[in-house]
Amino acid sequence: MNADSTRVFSDLSEPYKRRFPFRLSVPSFIYPAGYAENVRMLASFVDEIELLLLESGDDRLPSESEIEELAALGIANDLTYNIHLPTDLDLSTSSKTDRRWAVERLCRAIERAHPLAPTTYTLHLPYHETDHQKPLINSWEIRNAESLIDLLTMSRLSPRQISIETLDYPPEWFEALVHQIDLAVCIDMGHVLRFGYDLEKTWEIYGDRTTMVHLHGVCGGRDHLGLDQMPKMAIKTVRDCLNSYTGALSLEVFSFDRLNSSLPCLAQMFLR
Repeated sequence: MNADSTRVFSDLSEPYKRRFPFRLSVPSFIYPAGYAENVRMLASFVDEIELLLLESGDDRLPSESEIEELAALGIANDLTYNIHLPTDLDLSTSSKTDRRWAVERLCRAIERAHPLAPTTYTLHLPYHETDHQKPLINSWEIRNAESLIDLLTMSRLSPRQISIETLDYPPEWFEALVHQIDLAVCIDMGHVLRFGYDLEKTWEIYGDRTTMVHLHGVCGGRDHLGLDQMPKMAIKTVRDCLNSYTGALSLEVFSFDRLNSSLPCLAQMFLR
């Protein structure tokens, strides 16, 4: 996507690069523009960019030339990248053929992003069943394990390079899986809070293997809001969990206004 050169975007009010104990990341869609333009606008303000590769089609991934441009911007601005892998794929579908296809599509995204030396590849493991009975969950877990082993073999990634994200189901559902394969975890704190799960318990289970945190405001059953929309008690819990965290934290909001309102809130939480 090429940005219209006549558009003028606002800058963030204050740089936060290298100011937090963790690496501050923001998504690659803050401005209604392409990957490179977003990175150019954000690079001097943050430590890392969450590159959103949310759709698996070849025409939806950044081109090789775009990746080269992003790599050059990263070097020039002392900026790292993490990759959010496509969310339109399901590694647990009952069809082995479809699972194999999903693995292959994920490998294409991983291969495309490889020149950026990503700090982590964040992956969704969706659960589409309406029934939460234990046998169905166990079968879901087994199919995911088979697909993930294939993914690691084909992509040649090490297990800790993939971070499994907490979604709308209880976070402990994939506890055995991540230990079995030795995967990393992305704790999406907004998801945990929105769906009513215990954030402190989730951190207790996964904190030692968490390489990515997604943080965003939650209010009235909605998430991915600015942090100014986060209830005060939730903010205290977030701060307590992240007290000694040194990985990456992505403010997973998708507009300039929400990011601009979130950064001062994050600073108030962690900067003394």
